[in-house]
Amino acid sequence: MNAEAIRERLTRSRASLLDALTGLTERDFVAELEPGLTVAAALAALASAERQSIREARRAAGAPERPLPAGGAPAAARATPPQVVHDLAGARYETALFLDLMSQGTPGAEVDAQTVQALLQAICDREAAAAEHVRARPWIGEHRASTA
Repeated sequence: MNAEAIRERLTRSRASLLDALTGLTERDFVAELEPGLTVAAALAALASAERQSIREARRAAGAPERPLPAGGAPAAARATPPQVVHDLAGARYETALFLDLMSQGTPGAEVDAQTVQALLQAICDREAAAAEHVRARPWIGEHRASTA
């Protein structure tokens, strides 16, 4: 597993997501991407899914578990934009710690590299899909056009 190549893919997927969110207002964050799913809730779900992927990757790599954040993740239904963005950053921090560990090797551990690779790629894929979902919403284009 090439940790640096994975870091690069993760950096690109996060940059794409943040670019898609650029210029959104608080009102945009609570608008629905699809029935019953707001932008804020979608971002909260991304952070939660990233943490779950890293927990599974740690198990597949024979790496020690890490505790969940104190207080847990923000409830998707009530999360504010700063909370969800902070939660995404926290989830990415956990991913970075895992990649650091993998770069050093996990002595004595049997690593299921294929599973780890798939879990990390899934993080990139979910972020890319979320970025495209946000960009595809007509109200995003209208908002950006009216602020340009």
